[in-house]
Amino acid sequence: MSNEKMIKNFSVDSERDNKLLFRKEIKYTIDFRSGKTVSRNEIKKLLMDYYKAKEEVIIVDHNIQETGKDSLKGYVKIYDTKEHAMLYEPDYELLRNGLKEKESK
Repeated sequence: MSNEKMIKNFSVDSERDNKLLFRKEIKYTIDFRSGKTVSRNEIKKLLMDYYKAKEEVIIVDHNIQETGKDSLKGYVKIYDTKEHAMLYEPDYELLRNGLKEKESK
């Protein structure tokens, strides 16, 4: 199922420019069709289109879905550059968002 068919509605609840950390901080709500929850990658693609940003500068921090609801609330950070994201984000967020590879032991 494509991204457009999964997501019924996307709305920005709040948006803040954090000039000190060179990023936008966005809280959002997504209503989706019942069934499978919207993935982190689907959310990134939606935000890439909405904000005209590159995938490498978008960090999906968290998504919270109440049990039984077909909506979720989330928080995302969109950096000015990939270098800023690499500098300010912890390793686990970089791994989770595909900006860093897991180091083998």
